[in-house]
Amino acid sequence: MINLMDIITSFTGVTTILLTLVLLLVIGYVISMQERSGIPPGPSYWPIVGNMFDMRGKRVGKRHKYYAELQEKYGDIFRIYFGNQLLVVLNDFESIEEAFVKQKDLFSSRPVDKLWGIQQAVKDGKGVLWASGQEWKDARRMTIRALRDLGVGKTTLEDRIKEEAKIVLDFITAHEERPFVVHEVLMKATTNVISTVVFGKRYDYSDPDLLQAINILEINFKSEMTLFSPIHQFPMLRFIPVLAAKILASRNSIEKLKQFIAERIEEHKEDFDKNDIKDFIDIHLDMCSNGTSDGNSEGNTKRTILSLFVAGSDTTATTLDWALLFMILHPDVQKKCQEEIASVAGDSRMVGWSDKSKLPYNEATLLEVQRIANTVPITLPHTADKDAVVKGFLIPQGSLVYANLYACHLDSRYWKEPLQFKPERFLDDTGKVSKQAAATLIPFSTGPRICVGESLARMEIFLFFTNLLQRFSFSTSGSEKPSTDGICGVSMSTPEYTLTATPR
Repeated sequence: MINLMDIITSFTGVTTILLTLVLLLVIGYVISMQERSGIPPGPSYWPIVGNMFDMRGKRVGKRHKYYAELQEKYGDIFRIYFGNQLLVVLNDFESIEEAFVKQKDLFSSRPVDKLWGIQQAVKDGKGVLWASGQEWKDARRMTIRALRDLGVGKTTLEDRIKEEAKIVLDFITAHEERPFVVHEVLMKATTNVISTVVFGKRYDYSDPDLLQAINILEINFKSEMTLFSPIHQFPMLRFIPVLAAKILASRNSIEKLKQFIAERIEEHKEDFDKNDIKDFIDIHLDMCSNGTSDGNSEGNTKRTILSLFVAGSDTTATTLDWALLFMILHPDVQKKCQEEIASVAGDSRMVGWSDKSKLPYNEATLLEVQRIANTVPITLPHTADKDAVVKGFLIPQGSLVYANLYACHLDSRYWKEPLQFKPERFLDDTGKVSKQAAATLIPFSTGPRICVGESLARMEIFLFFTNLLQRFSFSTSGSEKPSTDGICGVSMSTPEYTLTATPR
């Protein structure tokens, strides 16, 4: 016969255990909500997941607008929580300068160990984008040498860009004034420029390898999940079937691109001639043969090549995409650019890099495109190597730190009528590009981690833009004006639109 007292005692024991668990959860919750004194202010957050849910719903692809709301409420430096990970956002020039330039020794590292997905992706080499310390310095040195050495010689970077620009011009001519989406051909062109830099060859626009590379790049750049996926903080999510399938598909696509790069390296090893350095891979092999490669393992070189593809193709193509979109929205600006080009280069030769100083209005227009379009709205993450203070706020060691370039470039404290497209803001009283105004623009970030391909990107953007406008006038193909409400992933892509190119 069951003893009533035993049942009561058993029930009391279970109740005690449950109450203890609840109490521990409450204590854990309270502890988790305690923040160190002095860190930047920010919104309330949930235990464990932090502010991750704030990025859902209508805010998908609009992270820049969410950050704008937080800046308005909490100021130029605020914090959110990416899971349990503290994430600090710098939203003005002063705080970015104070952290990334004045305290560069504390803020130049990448938080690879804080982002699980990135950690997995760079196991065989971090390359120039994700390495830190000496490993990063070695990769950066090799990349800078490659871009410098490839800028001179029989076939310069300018030659490579202009050859690709001719192919784009022929492609547009073939459309015979029919409406088309320009982003696709721009991606093929800029990816080919990078291909000539790293592999020493270009690919036909229908080549399966080129198309596969572009597809991989666009998937990664258009999604904000590349950097802000919950899986970075909760790796166990990879076992959920739907997510597991997506992760596997993404990993396989990247592996295909890495395998393609590995095959090109092996081909170069067979034909390598240290007296005939043609591309980035040759420079890597030359440094290895001279014993000057230091930390640049083949894995690092593969990752750096992948990084050059990633950083050099999508962002340059997207900037040009924005430039043409603003030209069809502002035909008066387009006409002024074309008149200036005609006065300098006429129509009998292509515009060259040496013409840049003679085309200040075109340069100012491109600076204004970079300012208002914000192709890279938010930098890749930095981390604080030690506790640091920025504008009076504590940035604890190990924090994720992002610079919000979008906020800087649309800040009315620095730019009069920031939402208006006005190239003249970059010109001084003499009609030359204002060095002071241009210095306030940081589309490639600032400090030691500034984009290593900045010089190549600036040359590409200038040469493609001016030579396109020399040959064609661009207009909208519809009755309604295209939107300029960008989609925020890793880059800020244009909303889809079509244009018509009319020969001049």
